[in-house]
Amino acid sequence: MPARKRRTRSRRARNSKRARQILRVLVPIALLLAAGFYWRASEPRHRSVKHKKEAATAKTPERAAPSGAAAGVARIAERYNDIVSESGGSSVWLKRPAGADPQNGAGGDSSAASAHGEALALAPAVPAIVAGLKRQAAHDGLTVDAQAARGSPPVVQVTLEQPSLGARDICAWRIREVPRLYRAAIVIDDLGQDMQRTVALLALRYPLTFSVLPHLPASRETSAAAAHAGHEVILHLPMQPMGSGINPGQGAILVGMDAPEVARIVDSDLDFVPDARGVNNHMGSRATSDPALMAAVMKELAARHLYFIDSRTAPSTVAYDAARQAGIPAFYRSVFLDDTETVDYTLAQLRSFRALVERQGAALAIGHPHPTTITALASFLPEFESADIELVPASQLAGQSEVARLSPGAANAANR
Repeated sequence: MPARKRRTRSRRARNSKRARQILRVLVPIALLLAAGFYWRASEPRHRSVKHKKEAATAKTPERAAPSGAAAGVARIAERYNDIVSESGGSSVWLKRPAGADPQNGAGGDSSAASAHGEALALAPAVPAIVAGLKRQAAHDGLTVDAQAARGSPPVVQVTLEQPSLGARDICAWRIREVPRLYRAAIVIDDLGQDMQRTVALLALRYPLTFSVLPHLPASRETSAAAAHAGHEVILHLPMQPMGSGINPGQGAILVGMDAPEVARIVDSDLDFVPDARGVNNHMGSRATSDPALMAAVMKELAARHLYFIDSRTAPSTVAYDAARQAGIPAFYRSVFLDDTETVDYTLAQLRSFRALVERQGAALAIGHPHPTTITALASFLPEFESADIELVPASQLAGQSEVARLSPGAANAANR
């Protein structure tokens, strides 16, 4: 055999051996990647109502992310918390999400109570929640044990277990049946001038709604920071007040504007508050009393899928009715928290607000980023949870059919 042919055959043999070695390395890697992709693609994607997750995030201190097996168990607990919220819908409040059982390696608080969540639910929602958990558990190879406890009010203890680990508990919920759910929203107006007050409000870690004025030095930064922290953001839309000597600020809706001008103003203002999911009026005692102007405003909000909160700055306001007629989610303010800038005054208003929520089931209050207001909120907000009142973003009140029966009346309006 010629030397050239021998060298060619030897080279081919070496290349073939090298190729087999490479395949031995690459094939297992490819199989692992394919298995991982299949697991992610086949895993059910349960998500709770967005605002409930945001609210829980807003009032829960951040913890270091778990790793390894603990992270997997924590993800399971998070997914099943979502199922509790989704299965119950507006008829459940996941007051305290369940965490992974510390004995299962999730870390955190070493007490057994830290693994147990708590939910308040209307009677028809309880079986729906248990059924939703059992359906997902069967899919995941887990089991759900639901035990009704004696007493009043009725309580169901639900435990998620892992049979492969000897039926060890992963997490659990105490589902308390209640005749009524109570919800309160607090909107903080006039944000956007600086970041100092925004940071102070974010530090409260409760689901406040941030209402940001446009065209201010920190409007966009405030919008981004609040949204990033899981808070709901709305545009504090300037509107014409009564009297000629009061300036509502740049980007105001004024009486006499035609529909194209209203659309231009709304677009310009929203550009400064890009994370806005809704709108409430800044001042506007004159503008909100004009039916034609309010119809034009609500048409623009409807086109952008935004909800509306009537700040009720005048007894003659027609803004809430115009929003309802335009078919957009809407609600209204019942209490101003800080007409007088003292801690004692705001605490008294918060107590009145809590009493109103307990009477009618839902209500919305508006405050401002005054130091006295922030101090009062820091002191009082935990009392809502103690009283079984859920603090929610404003959109949850605007979008719930259960609160559509409520009417603002005229007694709590004020000219602004």
